[in-house]
Amino acid sequence: MKKEILMFAFAIAVFVANAQEKKLPVYGEFGLGFGQTLFMGETKNQVLTALGGTFDPGVTGNLSMAFYYAPEKWNGLGLGSRIKGSAAGSVIGDFGDSYFFNYYNLSFSAKYYAFSGQFNRGFYARGGIGFGQLTTKRANEVTNNYVHQFAVGSTLTGSIGYSFPFNKSAISIEAEFESSSRSGTINGVGEQSIRSGQAGFNLIYSF
Repeated sequence: MKKEILMFAFAIAVFVANAQEKKLPVYGEFGLGFGQTLFMGETKNQVLTALGGTFDPGVTGNLSMAFYYAPEKWNGLGLGSRIKGSAAGSVIGDFGDSYFFNYYNLSFSAKYYAFSGQFNRGFYARGGIGFGQLTTKRANEVTNNYVHQFAVGSTLTGSIGYSFPFNKSAISIEAEFESSSRSGTINGVGEQSIRSGQAGFNLIYSF
């Protein structure tokens, strides 16, 4: 996950720098935040089947990067792409084992400043649809036992926030909700759909 995020971050930095040098209406952003992972549907039972134990999902740290094309004539609308990675620390589950639930997604994203009509100024709403991967892991250091599970699928995100503009940048705070459905193969069961989500908050620097 770290490799994909770093590559996307470098691509954003280069793309936005070139666009701004050419006076194009392209904006970049970097965000940090946290969120509560949510298990939906039969996910907890599926994790039990896949890993041989289960756990209550914990709080994750979020890292996001995005770019938006937002001409002035679009009156506050920006279209672009966003990547978000969520990494949780281990939590203790069944049998005293440690469990991890980490994921990322790359999405098409739209951001709209309806009230101000200007990008990076005031209240906004953001939506996105994309794809990504999650990794679940059960670890027991004492017995040296490790079980991994991977799943790939789609993610929908929605958020509302407020941007405080500066000279050529802005600081934003936002509340975000996401819902994901990803498929993975479980030994002895076959392919299963794992549904999870997150409710969180982000602090974002835009430029």
